[in-house]
Amino acid sequence: MSLPKHLTKLEITESLLFILVLLSALAHAIWNAVVKHSDESFLQLAMIRSVGLLAGAALATQVPLPGMQALPYLLGGAVFQYLYFFLLSRSYQALDYGTAYPIARGVTPLMVASAALVFLDESLQTLQIIGVLLITCGIFSLILKELNVGTRGILYSLGTGIAITGYTTLGAGGVRSATEPLSFVAWLEILSGGGIILSVLVTRPLKGLAFARKNLLRSSLSGVLATMGFGIALWATSMMPVAAVAATRECSILFASAISVFLMKERFSPQRVLGALIIFCGIGTLALA
Repeated sequence: MSLPKHLTKLEITESLLFILVLLSALAHAIWNAVVKHSDESFLQLAMIRSVGLLAGAALATQVPLPGMQALPYLLGGAVFQYLYFFLLSRSYQALDYGTAYPIARGVTPLMVASAALVFLDESLQTLQIIGVLLITCGIFSLILKELNVGTRGILYSLGTGIAITGYTTLGAGGVRSATEPLSFVAWLEILSGGGIILSVLVTRPLKGLAFARKNLLRSSLSGVLATMGFGIALWATSMMPVAAVAATRECSILFASAISVFLMKERFSPQRVLGALIIFCGIGTLALA
């Protein structure tokens, strides 16, 4: 599948995009650690998404509307994001960070590659396929040591991965069909942020306001990381194969593993070292593709 012609005019090299997606992965691991560390994970998510709502609203005033052709992708992406927020908060309640995060992110590279092939008619080059497979194998080697945890937590985390696949695939379709890719990003931020904030205002308004006052600075900084990271990854899918972007972004598991060891004092086993090395090989393969 060839990308829209107007995208080829962007003077951005693939190597720079690759680095930006890796930075997006680091940002993702950090704000997820903040959510896990919070006593109220769903309220923390709402605070983080409020930053995305404000950023999306500001950006929407500077770009044209995404166009009617992007509307189904926009609505579908927002629904999958709502599902993602719900399942993510539940998985963090059931499992620790070093378990829930790898499982949720680990199932997505091959699922996204399959969904992109079916729904976006997007195939990968040989080296890209090898890179995706290496990253997936490395991720699953991290996951295998966690399979002795409770079934409910694993199901929540797997469901989170399915939701990620949904909004990643629909988001890629949306930025490619929109009149202006940044417009799609802006309106998706508005819909996803507005929905979760509305749910808090309807169900727990007083507790939500008290939480916001107490955690304003931490939540604002986390929200900036989340918004920038997601925006970069979604924008990158307008110029790179969505499966390659998804696989690269799932390298956030490496950053999450480091956070879990050095900040949350979890054990870093030899199996995690092996998984990290395999993932790095996959990153290198994607970079050379």
